[in-house]
Amino acid sequence: MRQGDADSPGDALLMGWVGMVAFAGYGFALTIAARSYWHRTRPINQLTVHTE
Repeated sequence: MRQGDADSPGDALLMGWVGMVAFAGYGFALTIAARSYWHRTRPINQLTVHTE
C-alpha cells in the first residue's frame, strides 16, 4: 500500500485487517482442500487372499 492510498490511519488499519481476514480465509480453504486430497489419495490396505 502506498502512502496516500488511505485517507486516515484508521482506514489503513481497516484495509490491513480486511486483507488479513481474506488471506486467512483463503488459507483455511486451501488447508481443507489439501486435507481432502490427502484423504482421497491415501493408499488402500490390500487384503491378502489365500487360495488353498
